[in-house]
Amino acid sequence: MGYGRVPRVYEGVVLMPRHVLAAVSMDGREIAREVRPAAPSLAWVAAYGDLHACDYVTVSQGESVGLYARDPGGTWDAVSPGTDAGTADEMRLWFELTHHYPGPDGADPSHPLGRAPQPGAIGRIDERRAIALVQEHIATGGLDYPTQNLVADRFAAGWSVYAPVDVDDTDPMAFLDIPVGRSVFMIGDTGRIKEVTSAIPPEQADALFTAEEAFVRRPPAEEAFMNDLKAEFERLDARSGQPDAITDFTVVGTPPEDLTAARVTALTDEIARQLALCGPQRWERMVAAFSCAVSAETADLCFWQHERPMEARVPEQIALLVRRQRHLAAAMPAGPWLRLMVAVTKGPAGQAQVSTQYDYGDERLPDGQLLAPRHYRNDLAAYPRAGIPAWLRTYAGANGQRTASPHTAPDRSAPPRQEAPERPFVDSLVGWTTHVVADQQRITYGGDSLAWEEIEWIRYPVSRTKHQGFLFPSMYTNTYTFGVGRYGNSPKSLENLTWSKGGKRAEAPEAWLALVEFAQRVLEPRLLAQRLDLIRRGGSFTIGEMRVHRGGLTLRGVMEADWGSLTDVEVADGLVWIHERGRQQPVRVSLGSANAVLLPRIVAAMAG
Repeated sequence: MGYGRVPRVYEGVVLMPRHVLAAVSMDGREIAREVRPAAPSLAWVAAYGDLHACDYVTVSQGESVGLYARDPGGTWDAVSPGTDAGTADEMRLWFELTHHYPGPDGADPSHPLGRAPQPGAIGRIDERRAIALVQEHIATGGLDYPTQNLVADRFAAGWSVYAPVDVDDTDPMAFLDIPVGRSVFMIGDTGRIKEVTSAIPPEQADALFTAEEAFVRRPPAEEAFMNDLKAEFERLDARSGQPDAITDFTVVGTPPEDLTAARVTALTDEIARQLALCGPQRWERMVAAFSCAVSAETADLCFWQHERPMEARVPEQIALLVRRQRHLAAAMPAGPWLRLMVAVTKGPAGQAQVSTQYDYGDERLPDGQLLAPRHYRNDLAAYPRAGIPAWLRTYAGANGQRTASPHTAPDRSAPPRQEAPERPFVDSLVGWTTHVVADQQRITYGGDSLAWEEIEWIRYPVSRTKHQGFLFPSMYTNTYTFGVGRYGNSPKSLENLTWSKGGKRAEAPEAWLALVEFAQRVLEPRLLAQRLDLIRRGGSFTIGEMRVHRGGLTLRGVMEADWGSLTDVEVADGLVWIHERGRQQPVRVSLGSANAVLLPRIVAAMAG
C-alpha cells in the first residue's frame, strides 16, 4: 500500500478515506466544496480553484489539511501538503501577505491584514523617539544617509522617517535634481525598522508594513473571534436605541497551553519545510539558527551535501513566519525565546527528521548572534516578564556598549589597563547653583545620589502656564520636571528636578530630554515588568490615588473597574485619561504622580 491508508471495513462495506476539496477566499471563507474518493492531483486542484475564481484551495482528509495557492502569475503549487486547520489558516495569510497584498487597489481595512494591531504593552512611540531610533540605526549601520532635519509621518502601524528634499518651485527644471529611489525608513511601534525605497508609493509601503505587523502580532483565532463578537454586540447595542442594554461582555481566557504549544510546533514544521526549499537539490542535512527580539533578528542557514557545507540566505518571507512563531510562543509560560535552532536530517527513504531547540537566554548568547542592547530593551517592553537573566539585564541597560564575553579569559601577561572614567550623559545646572549629573550607573544632584537599579518610581511631567497680558502680549512659562525615587526612604532632592523655559513654542531642555530618553529605554521596561508581575501574583500598588490590582482599577468613591471594562487609555495635557464602558466622563490621573507614565501600558497588558 506504500504510504496510503488502509481502508476500514464495517459489515462488508469498504469505507475509503474521503478527500474534501474546498475553494477558499483570502479571509478563510469557504466558497465551494466537493468530496472525492481519491487524492486529487495538483492539476485537478488548480482547475478547481480556477473554476471558482479563488486563490486558495484546501484538501482535507480527516484532521489533515493540505493548502494550495495560486501566485500572481497564475501558477498553482502546494504551500503546505498536510497540517492542521489552524496552521493552514496561518499559512494562507502568510502566502496572501507575501504574494498578493496589498494589490493594485491598495490597503483594504476589511482585509484580515488591513488593520494595524493593538500596540499592547509597549505602547505607541512618539515622533521624537521614532526619529532618534532611525538616527541610531543610520549611525550604527554606517549608512550614507543624513541624520539631521529628518521628518516623520505617522501611519497606522508606526512612522515613515526620511530626509526631505527641497525643490525650487520657480525653476521648471528643478525636478531633475530630485533623487530617485531615496531610502525611507519605516519604524513600527515595536521599534522594528525596515528600509524601503521612495520609488514605492508611500501608501503601498505603509500598507505592506502595517500588514506585516498585523500578521505577526494578531491574536489567536479564538481570541480574535471573541473580540469580533464583542464588537458586534456593542454595535448592535448602539443601534438598539437603548444604550447599555448589554451591561457586560467579558472576553474570558486564552487558548489552553497545550493548544498553543501544538500551534507553535506545527508552525515550526512549516518553517522547516520552507527553509528546505532554499537549499541545493540533494542536500542531506540542514541547520538554521535564529536570534530574535521584537525589533530585529539574525538568521544563519547552512546545508550539507556529501559532508560539504553550503551557506544560504534566509528570505524575508520566512523571517516573517519566524516572527509569528515567536509571538505565539510568547504566550507560553517560558515566554518568548531568544534563539531558535532548527535541524533537519534526511533519512535513506526520503523521510525527514526535524529537531528544535529553544534558548531562553539562561547563558549569554554567542557574540555572532547577540543583538544590540536596544533591541532587548524593546523586547522586554513588548513582552514584560519576571526572571530576566542577570547578564541580559546588565547588557540591555548598557546604553549600546557591549560587555566583555564571560567566556573570554583575561590576558594575565598584559599590563593592567587603566579604565577611562565614565563620562556622564547629563551634566546640567538645575536652579542657580547645583548640577544634576547622570551616567550609566547613577544619578546625582548635590549631595544626593541614587543608582538606577535602586529606583522604584519615575515621573517626568510637562506643564505650561500662560500669563495673560492686558497692555502687553501674553507670556508663557514651560516647566519640565524629572523625578525618581524609592518608596519610603528616598532623597527628596531627586524627586523634583525642574527646568523652566519661556515661549509659546519652547524646545525642551537637552538635559531633561536625555534623562527622559534614558528612563524610557532602561527604567520603564524593568519597572513595568515588576508591576505586571506583582499584579499577576495578586499584589497591588497605587499610582496617585488610583489602586492597581489583579481585579482592575479602584479609585475610592469614583471608579471600581475590572480590566475588561476599560475601553481606552490616552495621555494628553499632562494627564492620563482612563475611559470605562458606560462612564460618560473619563477618570484622570496626573502625570506628576509616581509611575503614572506606566499606567497606559499596564492597562494595555492586563486588558489585552
